[in-house]
Amino acid sequence: MINKLLIVDDEVAILRALTRVLTRAGYQVFKANSGEEALSIMQQQACQVVISDFRMPIMNGSELLAAIKAQYPETICMILSGYTDFSSALTLINSGTAFRFLQKPWDEETLFTEVKEAFSTYHSLSHQQKVNQLMSSTAEALIELHPNGQFGQINGVAKQLFDFTQNTILLSDAFPYCTDSCMTKLFEDDVQKVTLQNRQGKIVEFQLKITTDNSRFFELHFVNKNDGVLSNRKQLAAFLDQNEMLTTADGLIKSDKRFAMIAIHLKNYNYWTDMMGLPASEALFDEIASTMLSQSKHFEASLSFLSDEHFVLILDNYKSELDLHKQLTDFIEPFNTSRFSDKSVHVEFVITYCIAYEDGESAQQLLNNVLMSNRLYRSTHSNFFMRYDASMIEEKRNQLLISKALFHAVENDELFLHYQPKFDLNKGKICSCEVLLRWNHPELGNVSPGVFIPIAEQEGQIIELGYWVIESACIAISNWAKKGIKLDKVAINVSGKQLSQVDFIPRVEALLAGFDIDMSRLEFELTESWLVDNIEESAEKLTRLKNAGISIAMDDFGTGYSSLSYLSKLPIDVLKIDRSLIMDIVHNLNTQSMVGSITRMAHELGMQVVVEGVEQIEQIKVLEKLKCDVIQGFIIARPQAEDHFTALISNADASIASVMGKI
Repeated sequence: MINKLLIVDDEVAILRALTRVLTRAGYQVFKANSGEEALSIMQQQACQVVISDFRMPIMNGSELLAAIKAQYPETICMILSGYTDFSSALTLINSGTAFRFLQKPWDEETLFTEVKEAFSTYHSLSHQQKVNQLMSSTAEALIELHPNGQFGQINGVAKQLFDFTQNTILLSDAFPYCTDSCMTKLFEDDVQKVTLQNRQGKIVEFQLKITTDNSRFFELHFVNKNDGVLSNRKQLAAFLDQNEMLTTADGLIKSDKRFAMIAIHLKNYNYWTDMMGLPASEALFDEIASTMLSQSKHFEASLSFLSDEHFVLILDNYKSELDLHKQLTDFIEPFNTSRFSDKSVHVEFVITYCIAYEDGESAQQLLNNVLMSNRLYRSTHSNFFMRYDASMIEEKRNQLLISKALFHAVENDELFLHYQPKFDLNKGKICSCEVLLRWNHPELGNVSPGVFIPIAEQEGQIIELGYWVIESACIAISNWAKKGIKLDKVAINVSGKQLSQVDFIPRVEALLAGFDIDMSRLEFELTESWLVDNIEESAEKLTRLKNAGISIAMDDFGTGYSSLSYLSKLPIDVLKIDRSLIMDIVHNLNTQSMVGSITRMAHELGMQVVVEGVEQIEQIKVLEKLKCDVIQGFIIARPQAEDHFTALISNADASIASVMGKI
């Protein structure tokens, strides 16, 4: 949830100062210079916290806050005024209209503390109000769950129906088969229902009711084999349930018999429901289930049905792994016939398998492994039968661990910036730099950007990380200016996912408003592939950034489309040639010709050319002859901490002379 703050004061200078300070602190700030304007903003934005001056014409602070409290009782209101107004403000505080009195002139540290406390109070009260309302209005089983898997509140119905005791602290205490993937699914943004199996082997549906800042409330229902959500699938009663399937597998293990456990997931069932409607899709599912049951009898195999369109097959009469593949091919052969191919949708499966005892020593371990590998392969387009791979599972666990830790990286102060200098070939000195994000986790240590950036892109953390980088870079630029250090450009990488957010431009504008820096010194770098894939959206948003004075660079040019026709359609200022294009430039005349042509074309379009990944003096000589403008790479300097970087650029001429003198 975005923390929205409304400041009301009839003095423009105070509004500007407070906006700058509080925007820098991470709040989305709205400002009004009258009570009437403030009420209009509240109708559109419903800010959680309001800070108002006391003495204002037409409508004073007391009248304004009373009006806000009447319309928006959950809003936290504060008075910011001179000490002479304290006695009047005290009346507002005692009546509950105002939360705090802040004195002019304000102390920044005190201001930050009080505003933070105001938002904390708002979220706490809002959370409690939702919870109280839910708890008092439902007669269903209700539990509160935190992202770390810990239970919060559990109502009496849930305790009685699901036998939760005082020792039931974690979700895994009651639902031991819930993996990290289950937890991730329970806290996905668009999740509505999730089914899990409890210790007694019963399937329980978790239905999301309320999401708060720190937890989620779920309503729980049993899902029986022949009723509930499976009421239209009576033939499933003929399948083994999960307990029966595990008992069968345990029996084979005790008899030392080799067997395979196969997970078969009906991949596109949800798509069918959207395309055909629920009745038709359920009829098709029934036909598929009946065919599978018939096939399992033909192969003398055990077949069970789990929730979420998962089937589990146990085969124990194959001679080799190659023979197992042949049997699986024959098993799904009926689904390739006209009986199913003539349907309005195509039947797709994700099939993975484990072999006892190599891939698991118990039935439960085999089931956990085969289902986990099935989930991992679900997003691929492979039509092969994929065997459980322990190393792949471990890699995925590490990714989930990194993903979880990234959500707290900003608040735990684990992020920092490195700066890589850029050398201007025309001026013969360092004139700019690129800002690079780094992460040090207390347990994981220094995590490579090559590892955590792709995960952040995929899982969504890159959006908030990106805003942190922009703000931190602006703080550094502001501090450098006070020391007399000025660079032509400071380049900041912006994710395409971040740029695509609806509120990206206003958030950036609000963030930058808090700094007294020259916007023309900022350069946003975006990758070529994202810009070209979203060319119309890119052009509109990049134009707004350019109008604010920010330069735009196309990063990694040469790794994607490299279609020069796109460049004239985008407001690009800088073309960054990827290191892969210059690796053989010293000895390859074709490469020299290509880079020379790109440089001439860019210059004709009014763009500057930056070449990254420069590591040899001979490369610098060639790039200088080809009229490239700026270079960056290890031969100039590696990315480094801020204190080392500022020391370098303070004496850049001396530090680079040894390199450039050899050209």
